[in-house]
Amino acid sequence: MRRRTRHAIGLLALLQLALTVETAGKATRMDTQELRIGGVGGAYLLADPGTLQIELTKWDRNSRRNPTHLRAILVGPDREVLDEVVIPDDGQNRGTGLGPAQHATLKTDVPKRGIYAVNVTVSNDRYGQDVLWSISTNCSRYLIETSRGHQDARHLEPIVVEQENGPADICFAARPGAIEVEVEAPPGASAPLLFDGNATQVASLDPDKEGKSSYTIETGDRTTDKPWRLHIPDGAVTVHIDGVTRWDGGEPYENLSLWSPSTDAFFPFHDLRWMLTPYQKTLNTNAGLSHEIEFVVHNNGRDTDVFSLDTESDDLSITLSDTEVNLAADASATVIASVTTPDGTTETLSGRVTVTSRRHPAITTWSTIEARIGGANDLTFDGPLVYTPYRHENEQFAYAPDYPNENQLYFNPDNLPYLRSTDAVNHLDNGEWTSVDTVVDERYRLLTSKVAFGADGEICLLGRRDGETYYLVSQDGQTFEETLIPKREAKRQQWDIEQFSGANTPDGLAPFVRATETGKYDPANFWRHVNDLELFLPKQVDGEIVIGDPILLSTQAIGISSHSGIPSAIVSRGDRVHIVWGEATDPDGNEPGVPAYVATYDRSEKKFLGEKSFVGFGPPANDVHNTPSIVIDSQGYLHTLTGTHGQPFAYAKSLEPNTAHGGFTEPELVEEELRSTYIGFVCDPDDTLHLVFRTWKTDGEYHPYSHYANLAYKRKKKDGTWEPMKRLAVAPFTEYSIWYHRLTIDRKGRLFVSFDYWSTFWFYRVDHYGNTLGRGRAGGGGRRKTIWSGDGGEKWKLLETQDLM
Repeated sequence: MRRRTRHAIGLLALLQLALTVETAGKATRMDTQELRIGGVGGAYLLADPGTLQIELTKWDRNSRRNPTHLRAILVGPDREVLDEVVIPDDGQNRGTGLGPAQHATLKTDVPKRGIYAVNVTVSNDRYGQDVLWSISTNCSRYLIETSRGHQDARHLEPIVVEQENGPADICFAARPGAIEVEVEAPPGASAPLLFDGNATQVASLDPDKEGKSSYTIETGDRTTDKPWRLHIPDGAVTVHIDGVTRWDGGEPYENLSLWSPSTDAFFPFHDLRWMLTPYQKTLNTNAGLSHEIEFVVHNNGRDTDVFSLDTESDDLSITLSDTEVNLAADASATVIASVTTPDGTTETLSGRVTVTSRRHPAITTWSTIEARIGGANDLTFDGPLVYTPYRHENEQFAYAPDYPNENQLYFNPDNLPYLRSTDAVNHLDNGEWTSVDTVVDERYRLLTSKVAFGADGEICLLGRRDGETYYLVSQDGQTFEETLIPKREAKRQQWDIEQFSGANTPDGLAPFVRATETGKYDPANFWRHVNDLELFLPKQVDGEIVIGDPILLSTQAIGISSHSGIPSAIVSRGDRVHIVWGEATDPDGNEPGVPAYVATYDRSEKKFLGEKSFVGFGPPANDVHNTPSIVIDSQGYLHTLTGTHGQPFAYAKSLEPNTAHGGFTEPELVEEELRSTYIGFVCDPDDTLHLVFRTWKTDGEYHPYSHYANLAYKRKKKDGTWEPMKRLAVAPFTEYSIWYHRLTIDRKGRLFVSFDYWSTFWFYRVDHYGNTLGRGRAGGGGRRKTIWSGDGGEKWKLLETQDLM
């Protein structure tokens, strides 16, 4: 089975697709019911061999000025992109109401039964509020997944349907627990009817005068094999169903907003979500070589299931460590595929690993193994990594990290790499990665993913166990000593510790800060937080670690935002410790942003050297995203950046070395109109400043229809100005994205950027199983990787362990 060329659609092709979409009356329609759906998301189809055809129809509501282009992507069981279309905005004026129907068709040839998917997004409308769409297909069994963009709130996916003429049905898997079904319809609408898995009517949901109705399904023994059906007699409705559009934490099928428009179309995909992952694995190799690939078989059902595995390939020799796996509910197992390439070939070859459920024998799917013969790709680049849907590093470059990749790298005084994992520290020892428990038989939750080092190379960490927080220190890199940090009751705390950022040299153990929230939650100012910020200066006294009393820095600190950028709050030089922070201000005030301050504390004098020094505003005001960052250069000068949320960072430099109290330069923007957030900031041995951050662009260079996220880089050479922004990576989708990036530097001045792409769209995120096994936790990452530069940011390379040796 030779691999066909992957389908990639560029900007020009997308524009051509948009121009060739057929309008109402011109497209060939399939004879199926047209159910208009609100929101975005897509569909999963259990397709049989033959031609698979999907017709999509879109109506613009024309309620806003922003153009709404619908993008639909058809992918196979292995997530190869097979077809893609764009249905453009209808061009109608705002306020003109529902526009004309526009149609587009997706098509592919299905070689073997499997679960295919259609991904639907809309430009400038991540919640799908400004469009309606419908799907028609010749595939007899399919499910809709209503999956919008994220909100900073509980995950809710109300089903919005509009039926122009006649009734509609919403068929769903009913959870065993109690289920509240709520329907919102126009006043005077007919009562929806509810049918159980045996097609018996159990309720008529009589609406009140406002058109609202509800019914509670009592706890019972229910399975996904027999869907329940909510019958909508007419009109437009919004439907909420527990276990389908909203969930309790940890319940079966959490975040799986799956339903079908008929009981005949329904299939129990819920039980078999992530049945076999990864969906596709690409490797670079040579003829006659063997490789081992890990696949994970997962039982997402509520009952024990047995999964049968097999292989298919005309060209590759593939053997499995297990061909049958028995799994309890919500359990997973690893199966090793041993792959050998034939001698004397230079082609790209492929094969499949197939999986079938015993409980649901009609459902089978497969993953693909692709072997690119001819050796490794060049993993260096000077332009951005351009991600496209379902094509990340492995699909594009056959790249897979050969190092622990849960978090970012830090380097000890001997320049050996370290990184945190869930309950351990990983380090490279004679070319092999070694994991060391922080404290044997004790589990610590990370308070920060940073690894800090003391003046003599001690490893310093922060962790939490059994409701207490600890400072963890290792003198030998093998065993850790835990020291309790004085407790302070709080609803929320945040932490930072002084990590190596290029030229800082702490005297003794690494200092840390604690932000303790004291202010009340204000829903009108969602991102405003008020904290006490305290500095701790742990030290060793007679062989014992003494944390010391907290030193109050501020009672108005905005807090610490560190999931992306992971800015530095602390840098030291000798006895002097320099701290930067932002502050909350009066919500009714007119400050242009979060004010950032710096103070210097002298360990030997045991006092601050002056009042806090203002270094700039980070707009907007009262936003915890706007965490500032500080570095120190080889001459002791302090350099600061104010954090911002979608606006340019402001830079300032101290006028005197090794003190925050001799004045700073006037704040200057690093680049006008740069929509930036999440500072990653280091200083190299030449005193060049390096900055990595997220920025929005609307230039159309990579996405023509809406704004999109870029992982961006800037630098400022000593005594120079900030150079123009350079892209490191481009998001595969428009609208909101996060890179979860962290910039670090080694003792030689090499730059390392660890990142893990996160899309706002639940449909895309949840489809990727990630690192964390178990229900409700998919989509939480798992694609983290590191790029590095050894020439000061000119060229970059995807990291391999050999680069660290």
